[in-house]
Amino acid sequence: MEHLTPDQLKELKELLIRRRDETLKRLNHLLEEKLLASSDVGDEIDSADLEMERLRLIRLRERETRYLKKVEYALTKMENGTYGICENCGKPISYERLKARPVAIYCIECKKKLEIEEGEKS
Repeated sequence: MEHLTPDQLKELKELLIRRRDETLKRLNHLLEEKLLASSDVGDEIDSADLEMERLRLIRLRERETRYLKKVEYALTKMENGTYGICENCGKPISYERLKARPVAIYCIECKKKLEIEEGEKS
């Protein structure tokens, strides 16, 4: 983490904490929506609509939960002194990249390579 100044680390940590808090609020809101959506329904169309809404809420909750895990992982890496180091090549991840995507675990070069490899597999 030597490539990041103490001020940059402080700013990124505050950003991660803010993102964690925002994600937790969204998860709580999704839980409340799910509880409200589980009320009695009338006919089959209402039931189908309710099921589609339930599936949408589940997908959103899963996405938010994955992102929360990434934020928590980034905060743990910060505590361990390994934040901002590419998990693929071991080189520093630029401050600009971390500011744009504070949960980044790959430098931009490795991320591009991985996306190309994933695209070839599809």
